Amino acid sequence: MVDEPQVDVEAELEKGIVEFNDEAFFECHDTLEEVWMEVRGRERLFFQGLVQVAVGYYHLTCENYPGAEHLLERGIQKLEGFPPCQRGVDVADLVARASETLAQVLEIRAGKRAVYDPETIPKIRSA
Repeated sequence: MVDEPQVDVEAELEKGIVEFNDEAFFECHDTLEEVWMEVRGRERLFFQGLVQVAVGYYHLTCENYPGAEHLLERGIQKLEGFPPCQRGVDVADLVARASETLAQVLEIRAGKRAVYDPETIPKIRSA
């Protein structure tokens, strides 16, 4: 008998995406972390990548640039291993836009830029 997740994965993913798109990154992290703790197999990395990207953006909005760099890098690396569309999420777009943000963070940390452009914070799109 296979253990079924105790959470409604689809509903929680949808809730997490709404939270991310509303820039409620900490709440998104909480929501998707519950799913991540329940799912098994390769898909676990997908949810972990989403959680890490959300936390990276949370750190960014708090101007914790080392934390943003670390979590965005880790989340991007995990998500890059998935198809362009995973569970209806446009992974390719999210990775591309998070990579642009990461480049800004690296410029800030190198003293080449003062602040990030909040207009570049992505929305998670459906694929």
